[in-house]
Amino acid sequence: MQERTVLASFFSESDAQRAAAAIHKLGVETTQIARLHSGGFPSGERPVPIAGKIESLASLTLQANASRDAGILLSADPSASGMADTAEGPSVTGERNFLLTVVCPEEKVEAVVQVIKQCGGQT
Repeated sequence: MQERTVLASFFSESDAQRAAAAIHKLGVETTQIARLHSGGFPSGERPVPIAGKIESLASLTLQANASRDAGILLSADPSASGMADTAEGPSVTGERNFLLTVVCPEEKVEAVVQVIKQCGGQT
């Protein structure tokens, strides 16, 4: 039996979960939801730019709480500069931040993609 992998992005985790539940009803068992950007800071660790304690551009624009080296790499993401536009308009951190991965038999791919689209996902 041939299997295919379908990747879909969602604006919210609840939409991705709804799609995964509907896909399970089709008889497909292998699904996984992942958050693409974690973002956020533990309390009290938000950078204070005026104090000069900025690890990287990503720490300010993406709220990335990462090491200096990782922050530099994250700053290369177009979302960090604010210059990332999409067909749907200006990019905002967290846009389509949830990835649904589905492994299904080839004959169910069309039905899986249809469910994803109905739940607001993009393949």
